[in-house]
Amino acid sequence: MTLMTNYLIEPLAPLVFRSGKPFGSQASAADVVFPMPSAAAGLIRATSINQKQAQIDEHSVEGITNPSYQQILAIKSTGPYLARFDESLQHVEILVPKPADALYFEAKSDNDEAEETHAKIQLVRLAPKALDPECGSDLPNGLLPVQMEAPIKGKPKPGVAYWTLEHLKKWQSELEADNKNNSKLTFDELQKDGLTQLPIDLRTHVAIDSQSKASKTGQLFQTASFDFGYAITEGKATNGRSVWKDNRLGFIVKTEQSLDEDMVTFGGERRLSKFISVNGIEELYDDSSEELLRKINDAKGFRLTFLTPCIFANGYLPSWLEASTKKGILPNTNITVSLKACAIDKWQPVSGWDSILWKPKAMRKAISSGSVYWFALDSELSLSDLEQILYHVWSDDNQDKNDGFGSAIIAPWKSD
Repeated sequence: MTLMTNYLIEPLAPLVFRSGKPFGSQASAADVVFPMPSAAAGLIRATSINQKQAQIDEHSVEGITNPSYQQILAIKSTGPYLARFDESLQHVEILVPKPADALYFEAKSDNDEAEETHAKIQLVRLAPKALDPECGSDLPNGLLPVQMEAPIKGKPKPGVAYWTLEHLKKWQSELEADNKNNSKLTFDELQKDGLTQLPIDLRTHVAIDSQSKASKTGQLFQTASFDFGYAITEGKATNGRSVWKDNRLGFIVKTEQSLDEDMVTFGGERRLSKFISVNGIEELYDDSSEELLRKINDAKGFRLTFLTPCIFANGYLPSWLEASTKKGILPNTNITVSLKACAIDKWQPVSGWDSILWKPKAMRKAISSGSVYWFALDSELSLSDLEQILYHVWSDDNQDKNDGFGSAIIAPWKSD
């Protein structure tokens, strides 16, 4: 694994990341989307050029085969990851999207003391499980449906959208077969430390006449952006008083580049952020490689939970898997695996603007961050095999890998 440096993007103003929809006069939270890996990759490359860590001779080039252009595109990064940090930067924690194999479920149970029925939100694990003999589905051949291990009376509920990395690792360390629908991680823990939604800032603007410097009649419009400044909180923990939180939100980007602290523009409207190198970021894995290898081989399977969107050549299916059998050889190894199931909330559109070719990028579909894929092993992994995939970026195209599409965390899964 190449040594990567962590850089914190600390916004100094609300950041604009627009969706692919036409930009209308009325804005909403749906008009701002979490930044794509390509946006972070573009930031790293632009900063590298500005700091003379990379060089491009022309302001714009005619084609992607230009050597200077290819040199810039070869700069690798992963992220962006949502981060929460204090003013001293001594405590920086990563927050990740809710995994698709987790469900918030309001289940009713009997309260013996009060002799009444009340509902409580539980954290329920989803896992591959065959349907009953009299049931069927339109899933592609070879894939199992993802469902609860045992039926629960109730209904799904909304909840925490971003988990701490510590909570995700705790969730990953629990094997489905050992937990059924119960998890050691609780909904209350997630609600205490996670985020239900990201703070949004809506601004109303007016067009200005260049001649008179006065507003143009009827030309009002709005923008939606992420407002990651210090926020006010109140509630039981503060005895009802309104107090400022001692932490705020930003983004973490990892790259091989050695860059200086700087002021950068991230997202639309050229709004400024601080760009700072930080240390002490929590690792993706608590177990040693040897211990994780033992657990995966004992389970005879593993699952991938994607931390960033991933772009495969065949929609949801990686190019190294055979479409009919769902079997293939893991990248950079000789190990054959079988895809047993996948949980994808929805696909995400990926586009953007190429500032060197100076034209819009074609729209592509990516599986969303938080998606989970379950694989069964045909043979045991070796330590070198595991090290090849621990920090692998799983997109099929090499440029998408350089941009950071497809970062994932691996955990054992008991395959029957």
